[in-house]
Amino acid sequence: MLVAPWRIGIDIGGTFTDVVAIDTNGRIEVLKSPSRPDDPTAGVMAALDALARRLDLSSKQLLGGCSMLVHGSTIATNTVLEGKGAKVGLLATKGFRDTLEIRRGIREEPWNHRPPFPNVLVPRRWRLPVGGRLDKDGVELAPLNEFDVKAASKAFKDAGVECVAVSFLHSYANGAHERTAMQILRSDWDPDAIFCSHEISPYAGEYGRTSSTVLAAYVSRRVVPYLRSLEGILRQNGLFGPLLLIQSNGGIASVDEIARNPACLLLSGPAAQVGALRHVAATAGTDNLISLEMGGTSCDLALMERGRVHSTDRIDIAGYLALVPSVDIHSVSAGGGSIARLDAGGMVTLGPDGAGSIPGPVCYRRGGQNPTNTDAQLVLGRLAPGPFAGGTLDLDEEAAKRALQRVYGDTIGLAPEAAALGVVELMDQNLRHAVEHVSAERGFDLRNFTLVAVGGAGALHATSVARSLGCSRVYIPRLAGVFCAFGMLNSDVRLDEVRTIRRSFDQSALQDLQGVAHDLETGLRARLMAYGEAGSHPIFSRHIDLNYLGQQSQLSVEWTDNDIEGIIASYEERYSLLYGHAHKHSPLMTCALRVSGSRRFPGVSIQETEGNEYAPQAASKRRVLVSRDSGPLNVSVYEGTALKPGAHLVGPAIINDMTTTVFIGNDDRLHVDASNNFVVELAVPAQGGAK
Repeated sequence: MLVAPWRIGIDIGGTFTDVVAIDTNGRIEVLKSPSRPDDPTAGVMAALDALARRLDLSSKQLLGGCSMLVHGSTIATNTVLEGKGAKVGLLATKGFRDTLEIRRGIREEPWNHRPPFPNVLVPRRWRLPVGGRLDKDGVELAPLNEFDVKAASKAFKDAGVECVAVSFLHSYANGAHERTAMQILRSDWDPDAIFCSHEISPYAGEYGRTSSTVLAAYVSRRVVPYLRSLEGILRQNGLFGPLLLIQSNGGIASVDEIARNPACLLLSGPAAQVGALRHVAATAGTDNLISLEMGGTSCDLALMERGRVHSTDRIDIAGYLALVPSVDIHSVSAGGGSIARLDAGGMVTLGPDGAGSIPGPVCYRRGGQNPTNTDAQLVLGRLAPGPFAGGTLDLDEEAAKRALQRVYGDTIGLAPEAAALGVVELMDQNLRHAVEHVSAERGFDLRNFTLVAVGGAGALHATSVARSLGCSRVYIPRLAGVFCAFGMLNSDVRLDEVRTIRRSFDQSALQDLQGVAHDLETGLRARLMAYGEAGSHPIFSRHIDLNYLGQQSQLSVEWTDNDIEGIIASYEERYSLLYGHAHKHSPLMTCALRVSGSRRFPGVSIQETEGNEYAPQAASKRRVLVSRDSGPLNVSVYEGTALKPGAHLVGPAIINDMTTTVFIGNDDRLHVDASNNFVVELAVPAQGGAK
């Protein structure tokens, strides 16, 4: 029985909604419930009801004892992917109404000219010009034409526009024109329907700033009403503590903060890996980690180097650019529900589309017709037929075999087991490329990192992927299948501010930046203190974006003291890591100052129990196709709940745990550490892995 007060984390995925509750004594309860893409609020309440029933509580008792509820949601991302956002009108500086359509005039893949850009979120008839001009330093060259603003506001109302984005040239240096326009618009529009670029994304570069502001407006009509409605329903059902949201930056914030900039929710959910990886680093004995978080629909990867999860200010969602502080998450369409097919040339393909939770893989027996990665794992024997995901599903192996036979056997004569092995090997290869993207392609030596296998499906692929990359160790937390929901409860409240400052970087610039940083910290402190008295005093971190004179892109380095030589050395180290060299003694330019403020709330305590080494007894054995070389073997199957600290076993083996299934290959060695998590030492990592 949980002891109040407790905290609850809820992460809505494409297939399952994960719930983690931690009470005042550190006891943890986890639950997985089918997601409701058609009605996310109903999905959240259904998951909470299921948790209450498990704990023999009413829903009001569960919520009444909850001191904090943290929620991660893909609603902002899905709004963009599905094209179901608000009708947005854009006010732009006269002569620049087509910035959204022109973009930056470049392609991410310069030699690939065929794919069209996505549809512009604001049609040209709703992109209206406004007179007035600022120069690059924010000095007014021509006053704002207030008549243009009033005329545009009326035109938007007549056209049925729902939100207005305001993005004037060089407003990052001076937001006065945008503030005046906002005051005029407020006579016709709700303040929550007006978004100004100097508040949403105060970066230089009109395309990125305009695109970010439009995205915030576009998702707001679904995000903000959903969150306010959910908060109201939770309050009606007895929620005692606050409803907080996980942001793209890996921190948590209130509904009111999200309403200021709904684009901060674009990576909600996966960004909770920051809090979870911080906990793993404390238990795994290393702070060089790569997370492989694989669920039913996608796989999200993040890299922690020396205890710091890398961040970015650039998110690309379906071809739309958002410049907001974010965890550097790399997402690929690779999950348990990825659909396997045969292309026109007779090649096995996998994804990018998935079966979702409904109908789901064929083996779910919910009407799915296309075989998936999960079906292939079942046919190989790595998953067992019967009850699955805490008894919420019942896996049908024969249905999976029939689906693979229909797609591959009846067309190219490939038996179901052979087809299943091909599907899983293809998934392993896709995951290898994803890991390389966040590590080797950025100059990191994979031999120095531990692969953290999380998500419901991550531990089925991790050992094979790690071996092919030259890694020697895989770490699998007990809460792997609810990793992000768990991470939400180990996350800090975090707010960010950025100021674009373009000037030479020298000692004089550093002194001026001190004053700007102090002002930003003062504003952040007031907002952070609104989160009550339970957390720590506000903690601030500063970063400076720099580049060499004449360059367009920049790198961000941490600013901890006024040692300018140390800052320059940090920049040159990062530059060398990425490009293999540095232009030492070349002039540096300041591009932007970033200040992050956070308050740390009580995290998840680390509980360790030393155990004597012992060899556990297998619960059963079953026929499993382990690899192409070894063929089918009788493999030992262990129940995860029976494995205690000190347990050691040698693969091949399968472990059925609370929220995931672990598969280890021939001669791999697994032990349960003092924190009750699984550590796998791989047998002879493949030579020539990514370095």
